[in-house]
Amino acid sequence: MKKLVFAIGLLTVMVSCDQKGSSDPVGEITEVEIEFTKNGELEFLNEKGEPFQKINIEIADTPNKRARGLMDRSQMEEKNGMLFIFEDEEIRPHTFYMKNTRIPLDIMYFDKDSVLINIARNAQPGAESAMSPGGTVAAAAGDSKFVVEINGGLAEDWSIKEGVTKIRWNRTN
Repeated sequence: MKKLVFAIGLLTVMVSCDQKGSSDPVGEITEVEIEFTKNGELEFLNEKGEPFQKINIEIADTPNKRARGLMDRSQMEEKNGMLFIFEDEEIRPHTFYMKNTRIPLDIMYFDKDSVLINIARNAQPGAESAMSPGGTVAAAAGDSKFVVEINGGLAEDWSIKEGVTKIRWNRTN
């Protein structure tokens, strides 16, 4: 009888250990979700310099913030976006990376005078092909100082125009 109780007890411990291991596998990767942090506001300006659309912006103005960008975000409110600011010595035709980005984006490249150079329209999450190795998307057609990312399709919906639209922004914190 003692052997039977011992065997049942041992079997119970073994089964419970096995179940614990299967529900919490070693090395499991947990998906990270980064929340939007408002750092300022940005206005899109028409050819007369009048604002026609305003968004809240998160500002990426350091190498680490620019590298992280909008990665690990499953959604973004329509009136939110990200402004990337490059130092004067970093002005060049920038290219952006979408490998760990989860939402489609319109990526807009602006020159040092804040005039829109071109738009990578509706860049897709994780886009990777022979034309975009590692998930890179279309580069700026010229030297860019500022880059604005908004939800994919909004640039067209808002009639944002290359060579015409300008931006004006300010920090709120």
